Amino acid sequence: MLIGLMSPLFAQESSKIEPWKEDIQILLNLPDEDIDGIMGRNTFNALKKFAEKHDLTDVVLRGDFEDIGSTGFRQYMMKYHQYWMRELKNHQIIDDALNKEYLRQAEETLYSFEIAIQNAQLEVDRLTRAKSRAKRKARENNELDVWDEEKKEADRLITALSKAVHSAEEEAEKWMIERLRAKRLAEEEEQLARLDERKVEAAVLTQELEDVITLAKREVDRLVEENRKLEEKITTHQDTESIARQLREELAITRSQLDSLGVQRDSLAQRLAAIESGAAKLEPKKKKKWYKRILFFWK
Repeated sequence: MLIGLMSPLFAQESSKIEPWKEDIQILLNLPDEDIDGIMGRNTFNALKKFAEKHDLTDVVLRGDFEDIGSTGFRQYMMKYHQYWMRELKNHQIIDDALNKEYLRQAEETLYSFEIAIQNAQLEVDRLTRAKSRAKRKARENNELDVWDEEKKEADRLITALSKAVHSAEEEAEKWMIERLRAKRLAEEEEQLARLDERKVEAAVLTQELEDVITLAKREVDRLVEENRKLEEKITTHQDTESIARQLREELAITRSQLDSLGVQRDSLAQRLAAIESGAAKLEPKKKKKWYKRILFFWK
């Protein structure tokens, strides 16, 4: 039945292997022999395992490969491959940023570069001392030619070691940048989680505000109906003074209820404005909310 519903929505898959198919298989960490661009059982099982791990299963991935078949799975991937490509890449970035082994290797590499720099500096110092000793020995033994050759060799070694030190410093700086980038990705993920919490809270406040507005509308309708009934009573009843007194009491009660609703509305509006100001720091400015136009109407 699922294949019958999906078949009118997709065209027949062409014989040409599209690049995104192999990209999805690579992102799913399939073996090299299974990266063939064919959306078959192995790809289905790997995608199902990824979806269950990250709570992304849908009606297709909650079943088995036999339930949908190879044709149905190919049509499903043709429609949703962009979504799965995005999810696979996003989780790969997050996993890389949270991979402590990756950070540990980076720190070990930085430490090895520091040790190499220190050893190179020690070698430079040793060669400098050797150069001084050679110069003193040449001056003492009048072996100027030998001293000149040793001096040239020492200069050459110092230049080579200086280049090596410079290269090691550049590599250490690259690893430091990678480490900072990984920390920044983790902080951005935490900020996105906080923003989602703010959005949920804003949705709750919006629902409360809608309930208040609905209650106010019902109260207005009730007052209109009461007013109509009172007008009918006034026309048929002789004791107009008693009816007017009753009307004033009911209007006073209604006014107090409307004042209470107004206080609730103002409180909800203040809380909603505080949430909007906090969320505005984390996301671009958007259009004016619809419930603000309703608040303007009530004002």
